[in-house]
Amino acid sequence: MIIQVIVVGKIKNNFIKEGIDEYIKRIKTYSNIEIISLQNFTNLPPPQALLREEELLKKYIKDSYNFILDKNGIMLTSEELAEKIKSFLNFQKDLRINFIIGGIFGLSENIKNSGILISLSRLTFTHEFSLLILLEQIYRSFKIIKNEPYHY
Repeated sequence: MIIQVIVVGKIKNNFIKEGIDEYIKRIKTYSNIEIISLQNFTNLPPPQALLREEELLKKYIKDSYNFILDKNGIMLTSEELAEKIKSFLNFQKDLRINFIIGGIFGLSENIKNSGILISLSRLTFTHEFSLLILLEQIYRSFKIIKNEPYHY
């Protein structure tokens, strides 16, 4: 299983980069993981920006299982996310699971319709914080799956 976290926009804050690096290191003991940062188009009007970002995202979302982060998505518990990840562990080695985080304008409807919508919270986070929170939850999921101390 290969986990790809696809983020629209760059990670600029060093303290967040440090957290991201730490969780990537931790997750790699359980699974292959890759962070893909895509260009955002905040200089364009929202409809045009979403279309351009959609074009970039389409290259990554085909032939994979997609979790789309969206404020209107279903809210999973940590245990429920762990169960979903666990269900993929027995599939072929090259199975890709994508977690997709939109930019400031969110994601286009076509992208939202390409997978299951999940929400980290009803609160709004920047794409940077969303990535950090998501990585912590992916790590927590593996600890739950392996029944290792971390999640209480």
